[in-house]
Amino acid sequence: MTLREVAKEAGVSTATVTRVLQNSPRVVPETRARVMDAVKRLGYTPNPMARELRHGRPAGAVGLVTAGFTNLFQAGVAAGAERELRGAGLQLLIGSTEDDPAREPELARAMVDRRVSALMMMPDGDERGFLAAEHLFGTPVVLVGRPANGLAADVVMTDDDRAVEEAVAGLVDLGHTRIAVLAGRPDSFRAQQRLAGFHAGLARRGVTADDGLVVAGLTSPGQARAVMADLAALPAPPTAVLALNLGISTGVLLDRIAGQRRYAFIALDEHDLSIGLGVSAIVRDPQEIGRHAARLAIERISDPARPPRTVTLPSTVVRRGTGEIPVGAAQ
Repeated sequence: MTLREVAKEAGVSTATVTRVLQNSPRVVPETRARVMDAVKRLGYTPNPMARELRHGRPAGAVGLVTAGFTNLFQAGVAAGAERELRGAGLQLLIGSTEDDPAREPELARAMVDRRVSALMMMPDGDERGFLAAEHLFGTPVVLVGRPANGLAADVVMTDDDRAVEEAVAGLVDLGHTRIAVLAGRPDSFRAQQRLAGFHAGLARRGVTADDGLVVAGLTSPGQARAVMADLAALPAPPTAVLALNLGISTGVLLDRIAGQRRYAFIALDEHDLSIGLGVSAIVRDPQEIGRHAARLAIERISDPARPPRTVTLPSTVVRRGTGEIPVGAAQ
């Protein structure tokens, strides 16, 4: 039984059913009674944990669906969210798609079946239909790092495109025009967002991209190393490299060390090793992202009728040395 069927039975919208189930004061008594009659007739079961939190009795959990447990960035998001939720008396439940976007609906429904009070999603795919209220029994949804795509949900984003544009413009200012860019799956919003920043940075300085130096579809450090070997063998190899996710950045860093190459290099995200080696990077704060996502979830549980919010957090170009090598010194 879905929320949409309850709405049809009661002759109201799904949003009205959600407000009734979440005890919103915006619903008139007659409508509330009609919706609750439909709920009883159809045997629809609402989420009790959200109701408890709204009435000042924090209980239950919030779910987080990620692409994987080994990704340091996503681990940081989970850590920040867990700390914020703990302060509100909520636990964090985590599920991994193991980098398979097709598993996102399955995990989202599994979280709802466990009566989470809200659901935080870090989706890789563009599909949002399975997150609609009628499929999740009115469970609030917070999207992390992806746009809502028409879904009535809260969103936490980072402005990666702006930071990538700034990084590329800086490389051109150092004389680099043969800039290689290595990105993830081309159907991923993150890859598309960052590649848009790359092309905007070149256009900002009047430079035309060389399609042969734009490589997408990379999912592992090993693939990134193999691509770097191919690029190094070109008659005119790139003098600068921009890596657009953490795994790719690790592969490029390993290539740079093993091959003793001195091309300019800017990574996306960082870890202790890359910081220690002076790798310039486009940096986001994953724990701050997690904290904001958790706050949006808590606020949504407490006030289900408020309009969806989008919070955009900054990505920052941190210059440590590898990204500041001028074209004449690169090799």
